[in-house]
Amino acid sequence: MKLKVGIIGTGGIAQVAHIPGFQKLEDVEVVAISDINEEKLKFVAEKFNIPKTFTNWEDLLEEDLDIVSICSPNFLHFPQSVKALEKGKNVICEKPICLSGEEAEKLVKTIEKTGKKFMGAFNRRFTGEAIVLKKLIDKGFFGEIYYMKASYLRRRGIPGLGTWFTDKKMAGGGPMLDVGVHMIDFVLYLAGSPMPEIVVGSTYYKFKDKATDGGWPPPETRKGDKATGKMDVEDLACGFVKLSNGATLFVEASWAGNSETGLKASLFGTEAGAQLPDPENPENPVRIYSETNGTLTDIIPRVPKTNPYDDEIKHFVECVKNDTEPITKKNEIIAVARIIEGIYKSAETGQPVIYKE
Repeated sequence: MKLKVGIIGTGGIAQVAHIPGFQKLEDVEVVAISDINEEKLKFVAEKFNIPKTFTNWEDLLEEDLDIVSICSPNFLHFPQSVKALEKGKNVICEKPICLSGEEAEKLVKTIEKTGKKFMGAFNRRFTGEAIVLKKLIDKGFFGEIYYMKASYLRRRGIPGLGTWFTDKKMAGGGPMLDVGVHMIDFVLYLAGSPMPEIVVGSTYYKFKDKATDGGWPPPETRKGDKATGKMDVEDLACGFVKLSNGATLFVEASWAGNSETGLKASLFGTEAGAQLPDPENPENPVRIYSETNGTLTDIIPRVPKTNPYDDEIKHFVECVKNDTEPITKKNEIIAVARIIEGIYKSAETGQPVIYKE
């Protein structure tokens, strides 16, 4: 019997990743989608041959579904996840999962109460470099990881300019919530998921009058979208985080700036470190720094090629089928939410944010 999937939100990430990912699996069927944008809803239903459509997401949850995939605007992720779990559905939710630590704690309680499977769609965990590094780190090759840097920078890459992406009420924030969240989750996952204890952050709004659309979501996926022109989120945010295991994380994310670009991460361990991408060969996913018999060595690992979007969907489906735990753990959901919340709160108040268990 095929697993039945319903998808809430039919924008870019649903059309590019979630719907195709599910439809590539033989034992899965996407049977329903929901979106308030009727033009887009009809377009997506016809494009992917999906039989049932709903303009009200709560109506979709009344359907007989095994999995609900949440691809809606950020402010809806938490309430829709909670409601779907309470309706007995297994849930995979796009990032950011929650907009605050409090939401994350409530979500975790709901996951525990319902006993359903829940996973955050952090596709960077399914990259070849993540697979290689996680194995080495877990086996102690890196020793103690005590310092991490994570960066996601664009020159002029504001997504959906003037739509919900740049409306603080719906998005919750700018690039730190949109792309920085991926890098925070990525390095915390590799480092063993320590919790934040002290967070200091800054946000900047320097390119509001020079904003240009960054091309995401893809233009062909924007059927019926209406832009308001509003942009009241930051274009750059950065944070300094002291973690529960004594390690430190520095993270930065921007949509627009006169800066270098791309995704970068560094891990400093007592036995080895790593940099992504390889600074001497930017086409290479990762370089490892180590020492062998007193000689400094650089290691270039063979990194498998993966399709992170497809692989995250496949992983979650297998978790549902086999009753195994998804790759995103409950404490990780809370940790990531607290860090981003802390960055924004610290930027607003000018004071560090302190978390105590």
